[in-house]
Amino acid sequence: MAVYTKITKDEIVSHLRNYELGEFVSYKEILDGIDNSNFILETTKGKFILTIFESRIDKAALPFFINFKLHLAKKRISCPAPILNNQGSAIVDLKNKKSAIVSFLEGKSAEKITPNHCFEVGKFLAKMHLAAADFSMKRENELGVKGFRPLFSKFEHLVDNYQKNLRAEILENLVFLENLWSFDLPSAATHLDLFPDNVFFDVNEKLSGAIDFYFAANDALIYDFAVTLVAWCDDEEDFLQLFQGYESVRKFSEIEKDFLKIALVGAATRFLLTRLHDMFFTPKDSLVRIKDPQEYLQKLRFFKSQI
Repeated sequence: MAVYTKITKDEIVSHLRNYELGEFVSYKEILDGIDNSNFILETTKGKFILTIFESRIDKAALPFFINFKLHLAKKRISCPAPILNNQGSAIVDLKNKKSAIVSFLEGKSAEKITPNHCFEVGKFLAKMHLAAADFSMKRENELGVKGFRPLFSKFEHLVDNYQKNLRAEILENLVFLENLWSFDLPSAATHLDLFPDNVFFDVNEKLSGAIDFYFAANDALIYDFAVTLVAWCDDEEDFLQLFQGYESVRKFSEIEKDFLKIALVGAATRFLLTRLHDMFFTPKDSLVRIKDPQEYLQKLRFFKSQI
């Protein structure tokens, strides 16, 4: 599903000559992603992931993504650490596209989310926020509140044919967020897509790391927390465990706590808009599974009702 660029064994063997990763043993395609072409490489020095970046990734942002992972890995945050080639570069041309090789992360995503998973995720997110505090590169979050209206404008004319009165409801929420959003909150480089699919656990249900940093950007830490909460939590116990896991590492300020309800509306809006966008614009013959926007419409309505 995610392998848009094919590559042969000989091409990989030739590519690996630019790295100190041992001798080639095997490779296989990874079919689970959406945006890029991914391969598991096995060499005499272990397993690695080769990613060839496709058209949906902003190539100008690649240095931010790659250096953010390098920074986190140096701070002992478990994530796919980019591998430098013999010229000291982590982003390398391959098949007329940009590519990177990163370390292989053991574990797998949770099959059924439990409160323990939520506690582990909250703790990991807080550690990542602390580690990111001195990361100097900047990238504006295109899926923050300032980006919602430009994104919505791409498919606004299609929404009421999908669901009556939804266009007006979304516009009302955009005005609500634009009027109440605060840009004066603790912020740093953040993951912003810590979905269950992007978090791995080991056999003992301990969090082993996170992947997919290609939505990372600078934004409020409480917004990143809200994005994670909306993605992980379906009941009060999950929420409490995520919150307590986070605060076991980093305490929220009172300003952040007061803003959380608004941040949750923002996070639910973000996922509703991106799911609507993908539903309208993903080709019908695509192998990508389109996710139902209704899940996040219901969450948006719930969080809005709590304010």
